[in-house]
Amino acid sequence: MAYCYFNGGVVDEQEVGLSIHNLGVHRGFGVFDFFRMRDGKYSFIQDHLDRFENSQKFIELSHIIKQDEIREAVDTLRDWNGYKDAGFKLMLLADGKESDSELSPLFFILHSDLTNHQPAPYASVILHEYVREYPKIKTISYFTSNLLHRRKTKTGAIDVIYHKDNQISEASRSNVFIIRDGVFKTPAEHILEGITRKQVLKVASEVGKVEITNVSVDDFITADEVFICSTLKEICPIVEIEGSPVGSGKVGPLSRKVSQLFQQKLMD
Repeated sequence: MAYCYFNGGVVDEQEVGLSIHNLGVHRGFGVFDFFRMRDGKYSFIQDHLDRFENSQKFIELSHIIKQDEIREAVDTLRDWNGYKDAGFKLMLLADGKESDSELSPLFFILHSDLTNHQPAPYASVILHEYVREYPKIKTISYFTSNLLHRRKTKTGAIDVIYHKDNQISEASRSNVFIIRDGVFKTPAEHILEGITRKQVLKVASEVGKVEITNVSVDDFITADEVFICSTLKEICPIVEIEGSPVGSGKVGPLSRKVSQLFQQKLMD
């Protein structure tokens, strides 16, 4: 049995049901956030709660789910489910019909056991021309990403790198960094400002120069090193892009160093 938080209370996941009239289901109108707990300690929870609140404000439902309520629910799920290493997915759907003048929030939290989760030590990626419609917030719309799932699986890629007008933006579920001549660069526009990205910017500045700037497709595929980062992937070095090696085709020294510093930060 696993417990979740659903619209004001903690319940067995199997007891939860959604209305067939829910606008989040009909139109994909909703937002979410996701954060980790490692050895009983929440990772960067305040950053995630702040971002989730901004997403709530953006979609303008009847009221905001307060951070105190979310924290209390998260603590309760931690105690009831008993996971030491886990993920918390905050989900907010617009509840009501399209004809309604005002939509209410339908809020729930999924709590998943990540005891056996191990981030990939390195991976490959593919490219796709696309920019998310509202990149600044975590919407539940992953249509393009899911449409590319078969291609990803066929090529063994861990993620899809989006680009438009020759400019790299982000991966479908991650932020992007390249390293050239010892300089770390990460795209500035059309991205979700990831919480892991925020921490990586800090630790990367201890290793070398960091630039938040435009990154062309050519910059990306000819970089000395590439890595992507996210809550679940943490820092994942990319050794192959569309079947071609990145640099030497092995995990680069600066990617490895930043990953080590990030792991130390998680333990602080």
